[in-house]
Amino acid sequence: MIKGHAMLSREENDLMCRVGPGTGMGAALRRYWLPALQSSDLPRAGGDPRRVELLGESFVAFRGDDGRIGFLDELCPHRAASLVLGRVEGCAIRCLYHGWKYAADGAVLETPNVANPRFRERIKAKAYPVREAGGLVWVYLGAAAQEPPFPHYPWFDLPEAHRLNAYLVENANWVQVLEALVDSSHLNVLHTNGMRDAMASNIGFAKANRPLLLDPAPRTEAEATDFGFHYAALRTVPDQEEELDVRITSLVAPFFVVNPIGNLWMAVVPLNDYQSIYYHVFWDKERRMGEDPERSNQLKFIGLDPEALRDFALTFDTLNDPDRPGVRNNFKQDREAMRSGRSFSGLHSFTQEDAAVIMSSGPLKDRTKELLCPADAAIVRLYRTLLDIANSARDGRDPIGLQADTMQVFGTQGRIARSQNWRSLVPTHRSARRAAAGQPSETAVTTSG
Repeated sequence: MIKGHAMLSREENDLMCRVGPGTGMGAALRRYWLPALQSSDLPRAGGDPRRVELLGESFVAFRGDDGRIGFLDELCPHRAASLVLGRVEGCAIRCLYHGWKYAADGAVLETPNVANPRFRERIKAKAYPVREAGGLVWVYLGAAAQEPPFPHYPWFDLPEAHRLNAYLVENANWVQVLEALVDSSHLNVLHTNGMRDAMASNIGFAKANRPLLLDPAPRTEAEATDFGFHYAALRTVPDQEEELDVRITSLVAPFFVVNPIGNLWMAVVPLNDYQSIYYHVFWDKERRMGEDPERSNQLKFIGLDPEALRDFALTFDTLNDPDRPGVRNNFKQDREAMRSGRSFSGLHSFTQEDAAVIMSSGPLKDRTKELLCPADAAIVRLYRTLLDIANSARDGRDPIGLQADTMQVFGTQGRIARSQNWRSLVPTHRSARRAAAGQPSETAVTTSG
């Protein structure tokens, strides 16, 4: 139970954050289809295998000559050598130690050091169901009998040129990264420079976020839904006393976020208890935002371009580099730029600013000392949602959102009259109360936005 100002007990914090085998949250998360890596991480058929850490476990992913992706436990079931060292041969992977060869589904194709040809028929490597969609490789780690329907998002159906995929990795627990995505009030403060630059930029992400400048202290309202929850940040409009600017963010359980700009989907996936991978998917039916120059301009404005990510140690090969920005060197914050007024934060851009404040809390934040305020309504709802997901495994319940119709979930922004309900902007969303009663979604009404 969340106490006081939504502060959590240490036990509740651990239950919510820890994801390894044998934990409540770990068991629940294994019930969902999870992004494991980007398709671009396995670019060539027959290319190099790749180690993947997910929920505190290690796996090997490889793309066979037929283009199919295999996703197996990393260690060979024979003598526990890493299959990441193995050879991709045809549509299978061969362990270097004794030559055992495994198909994408875990079938043992060859055991060269065993004379009996039927020996291999009695064994199988642990393999997991894989789907490739929207530029991501998805995996299901749970029990076969409980495999849920594979989700479908609108951007799955677009050509690659109309989709922009990117990710970063952080030395922080997944929940504290996720929190920032449902926190509208920090945008006007932490991202002061980015918001100012948005006024002069024609980049889609910048233009869509200009309404944030209207009011630095939005009223925040959150509501549980059948897919997770949604929340609205309600801002006053200067010289328009009868109108509100509304930005609605949706969280699809367990960690998928649909941004108010309408064409940005995000996911924060735990690698382990102390590190996470943060996926972004931008898309547009009309614009070829996956191609340059728009691709490069969009990524650079947000700080998601490869150079900026490497410079700030937000890539797998730089994550633990002691010479790059991190907690130990105060993220190499530019204090002179702060004093001169050139930069509010002394940090590079949106991505680096978020990463610095998130990681500054430590690799797994202690929430027993948090003092939340009215602007944190979505944070409170996030904690309640995640605790319910974790407890579902203990209680033998299906966690929320397994059957969600993700084609009907979206984020949006617009103007409404003060007398109108912001939920009218998301007519396909069902509150948890209405879903439990089997009632349909709200009927849309006309709005001024």
